[in-house]
Amino acid sequence: MSHALIADLGGTNARFAIVPINQYQPQEVHVFSCKNFDTFFDAANAYLGKCSVELEFIDAVVLAIAGPVNREVIRFTNNSWAFTKEEIQAHFGADKAVALLNDYDALGHCLEILPKDDLVTIGEQEAIDLSAPSWVLGPGTGLGVACVVPQDGVANLVLPGEGGHVDISTNSDQEDFILQFLRERHTRVSAERVLSGMGIENIYEALCAREKIGKRLTAPEIGEAFLSGSDPIAKETMSQFFTFLGRVVGNLVLAVESRGGVYITGGIIPRYLDAFKESGFRKAMQEKGRMTGYVSPIPTFVVMSEYPGLMGCANYASYLVSE
Repeated sequence: MSHALIADLGGTNARFAIVPINQYQPQEVHVFSCKNFDTFFDAANAYLGKCSVELEFIDAVVLAIAGPVNREVIRFTNNSWAFTKEEIQAHFGADKAVALLNDYDALGHCLEILPKDDLVTIGEQEAIDLSAPSWVLGPGTGLGVACVVPQDGVANLVLPGEGGHVDISTNSDQEDFILQFLRERHTRVSAERVLSGMGIENIYEALCAREKIGKRLTAPEIGEAFLSGSDPIAKETMSQFFTFLGRVVGNLVLAVESRGGVYITGGIIPRYLDAFKESGFRKAMQEKGRMTGYVSPIPTFVVMSEYPGLMGCANYASYLVSE
């Protein structure tokens, strides 16, 4: 049986898996700490040493990388790993189909094969047009954004970009205060400055400053305080975080009418799913004045899959091999 070696590579961790071609659930997943290996190839060899499928039965290698992949040399921010596509090809063999994807390209390629059980609808269920574009975005360490355009018979087109770094907009006195607070520090405030783990910390610090409280917490500490109900500023922080996310999603929908849906990934939203369902996310998304009727029918979902990036790699591998 033909298989693909797939991996989701970040600066801190590398997730490896194997999957039969034309199947999409990652098998034999192993997560390695990048700091324990001098090179990517050392980590890949360690995985293959554990894997039940021998290299001769692997026909495709697809890597999702947290960073730009359109450079001659791929380098990582938080570790010393570096390689070229040619080195990947040479390491695994000239007979292998090889692809390097940006991590949000991989997430874009997972949308068409995600099980419905892995999706939680936010707001009322609206009709999905499978032939129409979709957005996938996810606040986590940063804010990743990708636009996915369906194609017939070939891999979907995932449009490149850095949507997480667009300007953030405001629509209340509190949001104005937060942006002014952050503008004094950063001059320009991008969406990622409020929609990421760092963003949660920024919002919390700004709201404390508004109350004349000199206090800072980490994102996990804010999340714990929010879930326990022990800190009203933590509660307001997460409420504002969800609202900012709605504003950005609404702006994306205005830019591209994504009747295929908006899919929210990343590690933050699933952790606070119940609160997110009850939040002002959809209201903020739809608050677009004369264009409210244009934005409101667009469905939004939270992706609950454990390894959506690996699933996207598996899907892309099936197209690679068929070519």
